[in-house]
Amino acid sequence: MSNVLPSFETATTTQQKSCYFVFPGDLNTPTGGYRYDREIIRGLQKHDWKVSLISLEGDYPAPSDSDKKLALDALDAIEASALIIVDGLALGGSPELARKIAEHSTLIALVHHPLFLESGIEPELAKTLRIAETEALTFAEHIIVTSPSTQKTLVAETGVPAEKISIVLPGIDRPDVSATAQAAKEPVGTCKLLCVGSLVPRKGQLHLVEALGQLKDLDWHLDLIGETKFDPEYTSQVRTQIKRHGLEDRIRVHGGIPKAELTGFYKSADVFVLPTYYEGYGMAFAEAMSFGLPIIASGEGAVASTVPPTAGFHVGAGDPVALSKVIEALLTNEELRSKLSEGSLAAADTLPDWNDSAKAFAGTLEAHL
Repeated sequence: MSNVLPSFETATTTQQKSCYFVFPGDLNTPTGGYRYDREIIRGLQKHDWKVSLISLEGDYPAPSDSDKKLALDALDAIEASALIIVDGLALGGSPELARKIAEHSTLIALVHHPLFLESGIEPELAKTLRIAETEALTFAEHIIVTSPSTQKTLVAETGVPAEKISIVLPGIDRPDVSATAQAAKEPVGTCKLLCVGSLVPRKGQLHLVEALGQLKDLDWHLDLIGETKFDPEYTSQVRTQIKRHGLEDRIRVHGGIPKAELTGFYKSADVFVLPTYYEGYGMAFAEAMSFGLPIIASGEGAVASTVPPTAGFHVGAGDPVALSKVIEALLTNEELRSKLSEGSLAAADTLPDWNDSAKAFAGTLEAHL
């Protein structure tokens, strides 16, 4: 169904370039991928693009036959030769959708990270997604990814030619935080830890709770922020783990929250930790660095290139013992936190803002009009 959200004002210049942006579900879902989509859409509209939004109902990334039919029907009203951007969460599980678009229009695929590399899914589903995503990408005239790492992965895992892929990094908001004030920030009393990421196996929150269960003698509090609806069973496991360690008063599970509220958590935190298994980019890491937070990261994909050693530590994914040791080191060493805070701010200064990202995205689209 078509879904033009009130918060997205459509430009009215007579020389507008136009495109359709197709995505599954609710564009306001509080995840990094949807945030990227929202910011790019806003940026395109500011640069005089007319962007028509199409939301697809269904269970993505593994749509049913009826979900696929609804998606195909939603495209019927689109004029021939249109420029159509499809978020990879919808495209990767539906080569039928890609094929139909390519028959009459120009398909631009937006891949945040390969669906088949999601952690915690059944091997059979991963195999099905690999086949479907590989086929779907063959119909794209061009592919936009959010990191060099994802480009390399698509080339190696799906056989897409590198020249068919453009990289458009996510932006940051550049909060008004002076380097001096942030670098000198010292926690008063309890050290505030922050973890931002949907509660799904790939993000590794279970390992974080396990690691913190070994540090009850230190003074800390963790705010665990991220959408809980994607994997209720995993969310339940995280809550059970918190209770098992007797950490109900020290770890708070907030669920997904609005961006304005999330900003407040970044500002008040002392350390950012996300023990993920894989990230196509790692927007939460970049955002945390923009607030000058020392980082504890893990995982494959673009994590190491997003978070330099000057900004934080990188530990092995799925290793709560190593994670516990690094957290302890930061909790007990203010000088180290201050040094990494300076490194985070310096790294964030090299990143694009959302206007830069939108310009790069628009430039890629213009090459395919």
